[in-house]
Amino acid sequence: MAAVPVLAFFDFVCPFSYVTEAALWRRASAGGVKVDARAFELYPAPAPPALPPALPPALLELAAVEGVALRPPPALPRTRKAHELAAFAREHGSEPVLRRALYAAFWAEGRDLGRIDVLVELAAAAGLPAEDARIALDIDRFAEHVARDRALAEQLGVEATPALAVGAGARARYLLGAQPYAALDEALRAAAGAA
Repeated sequence: MAAVPVLAFFDFVCPFSYVTEAALWRRASAGGVKVDARAFELYPAPAPPALPPALPPALLELAAVEGVALRPPPALPRTRKAHELAAFAREHGSEPVLRRALYAAFWAEGRDLGRIDVLVELAAAAGLPAEDARIALDIDRFAEHVARDRALAEQLGVEATPALAVGAGARARYLLGAQPYAALDEALRAAAGAA
């Protein structure tokens, strides 16, 4: 049976994205899922940066179930460069590892994902070539990739993260907001049954 495609828009500074993506990683480890994570910067320039979000108790419970730490961050950085680095990691076959590292660095450690030096350090820790990552970020090598993801999100009517399309075509099921494992599993089973 073919893997169920999941087109997902996330931002690394969105706690709902982190919890949903963690649940999706867990579900994907069981097989039958092909995740296509796309960039969606919640606070792109020139919009003013937002204040860090409140972390509702229900979200903290979901985070605990998925084994991810959610601590209030000191500030919300712009994430365009982090999304560029994720595209770089995809090209090198290390995107899932890097995505986990980006979320953990921000939500557990309060690191600034807008800083290239921080991103290069995380790339190296994820096994990526650090100097190549720095060069790619310095020359905006993946900026167009991030812009295309944003254009696709706008075309699909995505206005916030997380936003997922589970399945393909007219039968795709759309999920918005934080999703627990059970909801993802149900949507994936339904999509597999409809295929």
